[in-house]
Amino acid sequence: MEKNNLSENRLLLILEVFVTILWLYMILRWVYYPSTLITLGYLWGIVWVAVKRPRWLPAVLIVTFPLEVSKMFIPAYSLPERLAGFNVSILDFFRLTQLALGLRWLCDLWQTHKDHRAHIADKFKIWKRIKTDALLWLPIALLGVYLLSTAFSIAPAHSFAETVRLLSLIITLYLVIAYVEDEKDLQRLGYTLIAAGAVLGLIAIVQYLTEWFFIPTSAVVINRRSNATFADANIFARFLVITFLFSVAELERRTSWSSRVIPLVAILLQGAGLGITGSRGGILALGVSAIIFVILIPRRKLTLYAMVLMIFAIIAAAFLNPAIMARIESLRSGLLSASGGIREYLWRSGMAMVRDHPVVGIGVGAFGVAFTTIYPYFNPYSTFYVSLSHTAILTVLAETGIIGFAVLYFLFGKTLQRGWDISRTIRHERLRFLNASIVAGVIAIFISAQGEGRLYEEPLLWILWAMLVSVSQLANQQIRKE
Repeated sequence: MEKNNLSENRLLLILEVFVTILWLYMILRWVYYPSTLITLGYLWGIVWVAVKRPRWLPAVLIVTFPLEVSKMFIPAYSLPERLAGFNVSILDFFRLTQLALGLRWLCDLWQTHKDHRAHIADKFKIWKRIKTDALLWLPIALLGVYLLSTAFSIAPAHSFAETVRLLSLIITLYLVIAYVEDEKDLQRLGYTLIAAGAVLGLIAIVQYLTEWFFIPTSAVVINRRSNATFADANIFARFLVITFLFSVAELERRTSWSSRVIPLVAILLQGAGLGITGSRGGILALGVSAIIFVILIPRRKLTLYAMVLMIFAIIAAAFLNPAIMARIESLRSGLLSASGGIREYLWRSGMAMVRDHPVVGIGVGAFGVAFTTIYPYFNPYSTFYVSLSHTAILTVLAETGIIGFAVLYFLFGKTLQRGWDISRTIRHERLRFLNASIVAGVIAIFISAQGEGRLYEEPLLWILWAMLVSVSQLANQQIRKE
């Protein structure tokens, strides 16, 4: 044991020195900003976690979601040209964590080859389990759809960039599963989500009161729709819905009222933040995912009380802002009217794409290009105010055709089936609550994506799928013991 610790400490020191030298080179080569100290601190931290606490890396991934916006308001060096369609910056914290996770996995895999008797050998050989779990091989089928779509795409560069993004997220899915080894690891991810949602809800409240926004877009500033550290208020609302589900699960699981104070406070902050976003899609996602949660965890009084508390917080926050209240009330006139008629021409254009390219679609990531170049006659405005469908199902049909839609159907259908099976077969309370939160969170992302379009691009979706696979593995172990 002492020898292993000595080896770890030596490796940690070497890596910390390496990242410091790399950071100094960046400063000397380009330009110095005091704020790049944040990057150095993060690099030190991520190296320490990767060496000393690798099972914390999935939790670090969750923490980095809100930090991705940092490169927009913290000046730091970025590559002058896009790489595979993406802007690359030293503040790409999520991608840096993905890299650290991958490097640590390669290191552990190498160790298992050196010692075949190691009890963790099979844990890091992910490929051995892919064929036995639909939630592990269906993503590969989706990647195949993306490759096929890229081959017939009207915008190959856009399609290639989206395929690279999907590949990185699928790899992350597998690596997270490798490092979620037990119930404690799963619960750590749940606690991380609860804490992140509460902190961001508090930031949203402060933003609303001070009118100081990290990303002051016109929609945010005019209507005071807080977006915390997210570029879009609707994406922020979706994140809050998911964290709320984990807060409710924690509230239900705890037995004393003193221990329930923290999840109750988190629910209030998340509810207030959700109300301030003015996201109609977020509120709809909350309603649908709450129903799924209640179905998977029936006869729970505290769940009902938590829902009422969340609704109260939303209404109270919305009443403070007439503009947000008007957005919510606009739903009475129907979805098309509430969206200003914009979605109608997007839907008509998308259906034309499906009609013209029914099998493999126009190419993943090519909806905007097709709409502005091949189908511009559907646009009733003089400029292209919006060029994306903002409806995930339509986007999938238009960009990847019937083949892509079939994979989508099986992915989310299997998610619901897996959640239902676990809830009916396992007696372990914590795993049941985690299962309900995860499945309801996946459905929240799916529902929200029908309003703003971001589905497979959402990193949290893949983290939730990894958690669901881990829950099912632990549930099977529990059933065998019983």
